[in-house]
Amino acid sequence: MALKDGIRARLLQGSRAGAGDWLSGEDLSREFGVSRTAVWKAVEGIRSEGFAVESSRNRGYRLAADQDALTEEGILGNLLEYSTDVHLSVEKRTGSTNADAKMLAEAGAPELTCLVAGEQTAGRGRRGRPFFSLGDTGVYLSIVLRPHWSLDRAALITGAAAVAVCRALDPMASGEPRIKWVNDIYIAGRKVCGILTEGSADLETGGLAYAVVGIGVNVYEPDGGFPEEISRRAGAVLTRKRQGMRDAIAARIIREFIGIYRDAAWPGFIGEYRSRSFLLGESVEVVGGSHDGETVSVIGIDDALGLRVRLPDGSSAVLRSGEVSLRLEG
Repeated sequence: MALKDGIRARLLQGSRAGAGDWLSGEDLSREFGVSRTAVWKAVEGIRSEGFAVESSRNRGYRLAADQDALTEEGILGNLLEYSTDVHLSVEKRTGSTNADAKMLAEAGAPELTCLVAGEQTAGRGRRGRPFFSLGDTGVYLSIVLRPHWSLDRAALITGAAAVAVCRALDPMASGEPRIKWVNDIYIAGRKVCGILTEGSADLETGGLAYAVVGIGVNVYEPDGGFPEEISRRAGAVLTRKRQGMRDAIAARIIREFIGIYRDAAWPGFIGEYRSRSFLLGESVEVVGGSHDGETVSVIGIDDALGLRVRLPDGSSAVLRSGEVSLRLEG
């Protein structure tokens, strides 16, 4: 193990244990058989990776308490039975994990190639809108899939991801994670997650050549709060930073998604998707599609995740595309 990796592991171990104990430079130099100068250089390298490392002349080094750095080791350690299945790459910052994943998929990347970042500078949501991921405060991940499915089944991937996110956040969120059709996760009336599935068609078979499912979670509120244009609806999963939480959330989402994706009863998650939806019985405005601008009542979700609605004239319809807008408090 490289010196920097070894010291980083020791710092993370102490931080996740909650002890906050200092690691003396003398002890580290003795443990790894190197000079104090080599220890200092390794710590500077760890800082350059985005870790806030405190230092004291008489006590040594420790990770600052108010941080939660994403690490490949931490995510792999939480993947459990799937740790050898996932081809994982972790970055502090990238433009868009979906864009990166699509480029890798085009180059032949294997299924379950997974890119994770703490911040995106060019994230996108549905309909080409920007997806805000400010500061190193979230979990933004994309997974390459190569399902042998027809194109009409691709919509189910987004639903599977939504259920996976809800399951992953259940144990740690302050409220119950709920789904707003088709791709948003809300907690206590605030959006904490968006999902975007993109793919490429195989012209020979008429099916999918590959799909990329992108999941963005606001784990913490960014410094200074969310931008004004989304501040009334955006929220975060946690209020206090604690090292290891983002690693755990990323791993739990990946684990839950793979479990659903590989389930022999696919798509057996539809019932849970329905039960986690909070739109049933609500009046919503349709955005896009043939019913754009109409106010409709939600009466159900079908087995293909189409939204069943009652139209203003009393007839019913199923929305397969577009979005719906619901007035939320806050």
